[in-house]
Amino acid sequence: MAALDQIIEGVREVLKMSAEIKRLSDTVRELSVEVRDLDRRVVRIETMVELAQGARAARRLPPKA
Repeated sequence: MAALDQIIEGVREVLKMSAEIKRLSDTVRELSVEVRDLDRRVVRIETMVELAQGARAARRLPPKA
């Protein structure tokens, strides 16, 4: 009976781990969506900064000769 109890306990542990893995997988999926959203925002901010720097450089007057 001790061997059967160990087998049953092992199966229970596997089922618990399976549920935990599914939960962690869902969490990683949510984090992935958030990271992609943040990446898009950073790209937009970088683009705005580059455009602003380009506009600033274009407005400068040439040096007096």
